[in-house]
Amino acid sequence: MENLIQYLDDALVPLEKKVIEYLNLEKDIRKQEVDMLTKKGPVEEAAKNTATTLQEVPDISEDQLQEMRQRLETLRAEIVAMLPEKDKFIEVNLGYGPSMVGYFTTDHETHQPLPEPILRVVH
Repeated sequence: MENLIQYLDDALVPLEKKVIEYLNLEKDIRKQEVDMLTKKGPVEEAAKNTATTLQEVPDISEDQLQEMRQRLETLRAEIVAMLPEKDKFIEVNLGYGPSMVGYFTTDHETHQPLPEPILRVVH
């Protein structure tokens, strides 16, 4: 019988921490991009013309956002280096049961090389 709690292995903790940091940074980047677009777009104009005020969000420069994107790429490379194999998921514990992470260079259906390898996290 397959070991169903293999994802709880203590050896996976450093990988799990990197994946959590990666996911949190990815979420922060998306949020900052939306905030930047909202401040520059029609929502800001509508807020000026009505009693509505925009929620205060910390201003972030384009340079800071670019630094966040570079950090995300660094984390991605670190995660890929920590994975035991390419083109295969491994189970990790991201805090709410088994999740999977893998680095894929080929499409699993067509078995053709992908134009750009991708990191997949299923949680």
